[in-house]
Amino acid sequence: MNLRDIYKKGIKELEKWYTFGADDEILKIIPLVRNGKFLLLGPYGFGKSLYAYLIGRIFFGYSREKMPVVQLMNELSVNDVFFRMDVASLMKGKEVVEPRDIVTAPFKFVNEFQRGNHRVYNTFLGLFEEGFVTLRDKKFKTADYIAILDANPFDSGSVEVPAALLDRITASVNMRTIPGPKMLDMMDSPVNFEKVRSVMRAEDMNELWNEVDAVKVPARINLLLTLLHGYFSNCIYGDKAVMNYHYVARTCESCRFRTEPCAMLREPLGHRWWKDVLRIAKAKAYFESHGEIASEDIFFATKYALQHRIRTHERLRSLYSSKEDWLDETLNNAKVRLKSVWLPALKGDETAAKKDERTLAFLGVVQ
Repeated sequence: MNLRDIYKKGIKELEKWYTFGADDEILKIIPLVRNGKFLLLGPYGFGKSLYAYLIGRIFFGYSREKMPVVQLMNELSVNDVFFRMDVASLMKGKEVVEPRDIVTAPFKFVNEFQRGNHRVYNTFLGLFEEGFVTLRDKKFKTADYIAILDANPFDSGSVEVPAALLDRITASVNMRTIPGPKMLDMMDSPVNFEKVRSVMRAEDMNELWNEVDAVKVPARINLLLTLLHGYFSNCIYGDKAVMNYHYVARTCESCRFRTEPCAMLREPLGHRWWKDVLRIAKAKAYFESHGEIASEDIFFATKYALQHRIRTHERLRSLYSSKEDWLDETLNNAKVRLKSVWLPALKGDETAAKKDERTLAFLGVVQ
């Protein structure tokens, strides 16, 4: 049995104990993303922690008691979360420091992510970006890993997570309300972790990640990402990265592109979302036994990679029930535009290019 088949056996085991809602597809491929950081968002009792514990058990072999977990609270210090001091040695005048499991383990679960503080968040920033944390002259590295973070956006104890840290998170998933019949099934079958079967270990996951990384990225996929990047970010008045917010807000209100995605974003996209979209798309293609990424994989991954990253203007809140709904509509529009405008323009149709001169400015057709 190959690694993909073993992984799918793990998903079958997950399905025995976890009741999937509307986002089952992304939840089934999260463990396939090497060094992926996935933020699960939802109120209490929506299965975020249960999902994380099951992933740690089924795919990494941890028992519930030894799971590498940290529950954030505003009062915790960097030492509380990331380091362990040898008190006996310290009393003798010698500092002996070891990293906690949340630093080094191949599976990490950060519970109540919205309850941290800036010092802890800054340390997570280093761990997620560089793959290590430092304490004075000591550097502690992590193995390749999967990190699951959960947060309740309605929690009164929430603090604002720095945008720089959010940008290092691979994807976010809004956990949906479980339908009544499924809820009844879940209540009738409580999870007994002693009976949850471990299917893989960290060493198996490393081999699996190598196979996922080998999924091919055709040239047309990078072109599609270029188009999507322009669709969300390009501004005919210049680079929003160097414009002040008030100027942008006023200009967008009177711009002929005021119904376009660019007018809803307060600032242009960076580059990390692009890399994360490719990683999620590779995982989806691999899970579906495809050797290369398809366009549909990119559209699928883009929503999850963007919804926690983008900062939108206030008016979007009055027009859409959620940022996710706006992204769904925007990406569906992009699919239509890809076939009707972008592809013809790329084949030399100047009329098509003029229909979306903002996105297609890089072609140099429209002066």
